[in-house]
Amino acid sequence: MIKIAISGAAGRIGRTMYKSLIGSTEFQAVFGVDVNGADDLPYPVYKSFSAAPLDADVVIDFSSPAALDDILAYSAATKAKLVLATTGYTAEQEKRVEFASKDVPVFRASNMSLGVNLLGSLAKEAAKFLGEDYDIEIVETHHNHKLDSPSGTALTLAKEINSVRDDSLEYVYGRHAAKHRREPREIGIHAVRGGTVVGKHEVMFLGTGEVITLMHESENKEVFVRGALRAAKFLMEKQSGLYDMTSIIAQNYAVTSVSSETDVALITLPRITFDGFLSLLSSIKSNDINLDMISHHYNADETVAVSFTLGGDDLGKVERLIPSDTLCKTVRGAAKITAEGAGMQHRSGVAADVLSILREAGAEVFAITTSETQISCCIDAKSLSPAEEAVKKYYGIN
Repeated sequence: MIKIAISGAAGRIGRTMYKSLIGSTEFQAVFGVDVNGADDLPYPVYKSFSAAPLDADVVIDFSSPAALDDILAYSAATKAKLVLATTGYTAEQEKRVEFASKDVPVFRASNMSLGVNLLGSLAKEAAKFLGEDYDIEIVETHHNHKLDSPSGTALTLAKEINSVRDDSLEYVYGRHAAKHRREPREIGIHAVRGGTVVGKHEVMFLGTGEVITLMHESENKEVFVRGALRAAKFLMEKQSGLYDMTSIIAQNYAVTSVSSETDVALITLPRITFDGFLSLLSSIKSNDINLDMISHHYNADETVAVSFTLGGDDLGKVERLIPSDTLCKTVRGAAKITAEGAGMQHRSGVAADVLSILREAGAEVFAITTSETQISCCIDAKSLSPAEEAVKKYYGIN
């Protein structure tokens, strides 16, 4: 059982975590820490970690930035792993967290919701696709007790979007003082406070004649607790290092779908000039033939080796387009298996895992192509069914 110390135990999320752990066979809250104390919880609550016992495996912190030094000192003395879900750290505090992660594993996230982290990924993709023709504004709404503004999640969203724009965008916090028109290279970040709103984040892409809005809203605090407990479990296998929600996404969502195709042909041209290959592609295009899994590399004599797959029905058409003096190797009646997952871009070794699985399933692999989130393999057709079943079983896909 994982023994947890709850920092911010008397707060709203701290109390929600206590309720979530009732009856748990996986986690146990052994003590809490809160500057205000608490005598209505079924475990001791201390006003600082210096007064706390030394028996926690993981500290989960939902308190305030002021508690960081106390938490880091406790972790340094006990080697307790850290899940830091507090927002509003200064740049200097962020450096101290990074330094601490060299000795103990630290999970740092401005928002423990898996959905919010998915929102960040979608916002990045939208920013790439829409380009500079769309203005970007972020609006975050929280309850009237929240201290920091804008929220750490809003800042994280802005940072993720800015990362695909070469960090060239300027953050503008509200527009009450602005006396000029909006500049194209801005991200507006706006905070709304009121009522009991758990957390709502909107990313708006405003173009000419249309607005695209990506939004996530947390309906209760349990979503943050579930994320924090998942992070605590994730850290149990780690000895040190700084992790975030993408680490969990990478571990659990490296491959989320597996698809296959039959009647696939593979053509390999071991030696052709690059201009000759471009001419062949032009002819293939003129005949309205679709190619897939295209790869090439240069030979020592400055020719290129090229491979591509296509549907079996089009094989004869393409073979007739290849110059007769060009060496051509063909695999007929093959199959294609594709593994995809958003977490793939955050986890190394996925290709090695997939290829090992295919080998164990007895598949002969003729060609491989990869991208950040996809691995495609051309294999022998007779092995397709056991190979597909093996990959799905390994990644828990129904």
